[in-house]
Amino acid sequence: MKRFGIRKANKGLATRIVAGIGGFLAAAISLGVSIYETRNADDVPRVMAGTMIDAGRWNVTFNSAALASEMPDGTRVPEGKKALVLDLTLENRSAETSNVYGDTLKLENISDAPRPQFYLERDREVLRGLQPLMPETVKVAWQLPTEQELPDSIELSVVGAVFKAQDNLYAAPGWFAAEPVARVELPLDDGNSQ
Repeated sequence: MKRFGIRKANKGLATRIVAGIGGFLAAAISLGVSIYETRNADDVPRVMAGTMIDAGRWNVTFNSAALASEMPDGTRVPEGKKALVLDLTLENRSAETSNVYGDTLKLENISDAPRPQFYLERDREVLRGLQPLMPETVKVAWQLPTEQELPDSIELSVVGAVFKAQDNLYAAPGWFAAEPVARVELPLDDGNSQ
């Protein structure tokens, strides 16, 4: 009976030791992955304005960045705000119309920027969905507080999307967000350069 109690105690101790080692290994792996991702963050290629970027589901070409007193649809920017507007070409490379282009662009050097609004250049309307394989000139606008200081150039990263024939959850096909595939720096035209 006493011997049974010692075995049970040893088994409990062994279980705690194995659980502790497993926890330690999980923490070490997590730290290693974090260090690897931080180290490789600088490996994202920098491209020049006017260069087409293959972002998987999208082709993106940045043309220019400027401050504007009106939104791309012609409406005035609300009082106390200014509009940061990017001019770019966007092409949907998937087989169906899509409206998930908003997660493709990320402002790197402007903090607390709201979600941007996308407009078609050709008709100045809000971009609802982008048709497949039809490159469109698009204006992307952020409304920022008038007093917010802006840098001389805008830094953006382009986040790619990867197609998987079967996802891990439902075994269904789809496009899934990946990591940044490129960084772009655009000089900011503040309207005073004439």
